[in-house]
Amino acid sequence: MRRGASALASSDRLMGLMYDLENETNFAGLSEHEEMLSDSVRVDAYYQAICRNIEFGDVVVDVGTGTGLLALMASRAGASKVYAVEHSDFIDVARELAAINNITNIEFIQANSREFTPPENVDVVLHEQMGDELFNENMVENLLDLRDRVLGPNGRILPAQFRVFVEPVSFHESMRVRRFWNIELPADLDLAPMEQSLVAARFDHGRTEQLWVRPGSVASTIGTPSPILDFDLHTLPSIEALALDHVVERTATSEAIVDGFCVWFEAVFDDQISLTTSPLAPVTSWGNRLFRLDEEVTEGETIRCHVNMGQLVEPGTWTAERL
Repeated sequence: MRRGASALASSDRLMGLMYDLENETNFAGLSEHEEMLSDSVRVDAYYQAICRNIEFGDVVVDVGTGTGLLALMASRAGASKVYAVEHSDFIDVARELAAINNITNIEFIQANSREFTPPENVDVVLHEQMGDELFNENMVENLLDLRDRVLGPNGRILPAQFRVFVEPVSFHESMRVRRFWNIELPADLDLAPMEQSLVAARFDHGRTEQLWVRPGSVASTIGTPSPILDFDLHTLPSIEALALDHVVERTATSEAIVDGFCVWFEAVFDDQISLTTSPLAPVTSWGNRLFRLDEEVTEGETIRCHVNMGQLVEPGTWTAERL
């Protein structure tokens, strides 16, 4: 059993198949879609991008259509035909919403996108298959497959450009959760020696465990953020072309506590519209993973971290370790 689990984690293809199955159930209820539809940052960015980038008469494929929102927007923007692809039964909701809104030029296909071939060249592949850490909904594999099979010579993917960040951050004091031995207590009580305690070590789960950032927790980044990955799906040759090992190096502009290394991404639609999940930006329905650190740095001090992205579709395999 253990060897089987190891083999699964070491295979991008097997992990991708597993996430296809998971996604079929992860977004199969109204509550998950209520959260996404209520995310005005997300919805407004897509609406503006579709209005700017869908041209009259375009043939569009909406991958993972869900409620059909993006397909409906594309139809309203002037698309002549929209193929809305969804592999779960939730496609029935999208089909009914189209009927309620008297939109008749959308064809709903219940299938995995890799099993779908339209009868004509496609002008735009539209999608929102972005997980919290971007890759964990098989986005790259699915979109490169459609790009190579169905997209016309001048076709576009919307969005196509992405940037991934793993940045050292400092929390607001009121939101900070410190290491056991770094916590200051009243009554002249001292926890600091517990850092060297063999008893405490039995219960220490390491200094790079992964946590979720509560909205509004992050006060600042340490140094100027720079993406570890910056790629365009129009030109990316394959998912294997994405580097998995990176060194993040930042210089502190002031004394600070580095609470950890935070993951976020940016999706770029065009030169005017982008969407970011940065913890310093307006809150979205995406979350932020944090590799916990809790170390103090002085002004001018450089902090370095080795990031390994493991299996791209499973961020639980990613690591970020202080160098």
